[in-house]
Amino acid sequence: MARGIFVRRGYRGTTMDEVAAAAGVTKRTLYAWHRDKEALFRACVLIGAERFPRLSPDLLDPGGLRAVLERYVIDLHTELTREDSLGMGVLFQREAAEFPELSASIQRGHLDYMIAPLATFLRRHGLEEDGSTERTMLFVAMALSPLHNTMLVGLPLPDAAGLAAHASRCVAIFLAGRGDGLG
Repeated sequence: MARGIFVRRGYRGTTMDEVAAAAGVTKRTLYAWHRDKEALFRACVLIGAERFPRLSPDLLDPGGLRAVLERYVIDLHTELTREDSLGMGVLFQREAAEFPELSASIQRGHLDYMIAPLATFLRRHGLEEDGSTERTMLFVAMALSPLHNTMLVGLPLPDAAGLAAHASRCVAIFLAGRGDGLG
């Protein structure tokens, strides 16, 4: 509910009064749960981040590593293009300069809920160095390039077939660069 209000009204336009009313609680109760609007925003970011797809380090399906990573790209893209997730991204892009405190919440969601779990999976399969997330970050940047192109330059999001083709290309390029000739 608060997430939807942030998306519709922006960070600046969202008030604790409005969120409390929408939740059917008193403002005092809302402040007992979240000390201020920044804490409420952080909770909204983390609720969305908890929906990011996760790969068990030992997970492989009959299609192998390639199929697992392709499905991950599609699932991640699908989650981040949901109306509320995309809206939170647009809100951050639009208001981060005015409210720099938003960055810590967005970064935590990105690093703790997307990058760290994926890096663990990739390490298990020899695709990321111990103690590093560099290849993971490159893979995610490549995976999310259609979304970034939409948000930054206004290109349309791919349809299902376009997303599947993108996922296939993304994973093929990533696996080809792993240096063991098995890509």
